[in-house]
Amino acid sequence: MNGRNERLHNLSAFQATALFSSSFLPVMFWIYPTVAVHYARLDAQWALLCTILIAIFISWVHGRLNDRFPNMTGPDFACLVWGRWLGKALSALYVPVYLLFLGVSLYFAISLMKYFFPLTMRMWLAMAIMAVAWRGAWCGVETMGRASAIVHPLTFAGILASFGAILANADQPLIPISFTSVGLTASGVYHLLPLYLGMDLILIVNPYYRHRRGKSEWFPVIATAIGGIVVLLVFFSIVVNLGFTPTERLAYPVQVVIQLIRLRGFLVERLGIVIIILSVAYTTLFLGNHIWALSTTVTRIVGASDHKFRPFTFFVAPSIFAISQIIATTMQARDIITVVLAPASWVVVVAIPIATYLMAIARGVRTDTREEIQPQGRARSARQRKKARAR
Repeated sequence: MNGRNERLHNLSAFQATALFSSSFLPVMFWIYPTVAVHYARLDAQWALLCTILIAIFISWVHGRLNDRFPNMTGPDFACLVWGRWLGKALSALYVPVYLLFLGVSLYFAISLMKYFFPLTMRMWLAMAIMAVAWRGAWCGVETMGRASAIVHPLTFAGILASFGAILANADQPLIPISFTSVGLTASGVYHLLPLYLGMDLILIVNPYYRHRRGKSEWFPVIATAIGGIVVLLVFFSIVVNLGFTPTERLAYPVQVVIQLIRLRGFLVERLGIVIIILSVAYTTLFLGNHIWALSTTVTRIVGASDHKFRPFTFFVAPSIFAISQIIATTMQARDIITVVLAPASWVVVVAIPIATYLMAIARGVRTDTREEIQPQGRARSARQRKKARAR
């Protein structure tokens, strides 16, 4: 595979960060407080915090990998580090995992919309979301980056406003800060990691934003930290209003809190509807990002240029739609997350990137052969390199 072709770095730092931030959370966003409390009990908040810290560390690893191979997509440098066939095999492992991941995410999205459109068939709701998502993916990563720069800040602001107001108006005291069980916390962390399963999109976007020494590796970290703020704020807002036991028993605690808690004030009363609308837009953007990313991954696995990803969207998008229609109940979707996506996320999000990074260091493999990258994104001149070595 030749992934070293020069590309136009069309994504700004803000667009890249927004694109990263809009590529995880939807698969568990509406149910994760229930999952956290079910497995971690009174240590649910600690399980969430540990999951976020692990995700931040892994995002830093992703950023380091990207800066080490600045002009290559994930499948390309996997082949460079592990060898052609093993690299392709590891890259191919992502395809079924992410198809299932996206299918479950779409199922939760249409389950949310079904509540507001009870007479509309689930199939038509899924087709509407997928049509918009597919169109965005077809337009390419630059279009998705521009859309992310608009949709993600609006969604983030809406969540801060609505759930911040819910938290501030809670009648219950703050949740206990005592720590009870390492085992329960570990179980909660294990089952919560699928929140960040979409993080591997960072590796596919790699060639499309400019890498700057000491800066670009933090773009994924910032994106993950933003997601962590959302996760913690929403969780605390739900638990302090409902308590641990009701949270565990609800299928969609986030949706329930938005609908049942009535706060005073014209703006606040309507933020619940606004956040639902923004969440649908966010999920559509999320699906578009991953249709493009997964199509590009398949393109690179078969050895074609990543700019020729469009024909593969006709395989990816219908597969996601079919999976979302096969899932019959929320319990079945949760079982898929618990039995399949939870262990898979520890493999594709944690184990493979860390092993690839360590192997690249051990073998001394890298493609940033321009004597590191200047803050302005340009290679150092020969005189600059000589001065740097003299220091």
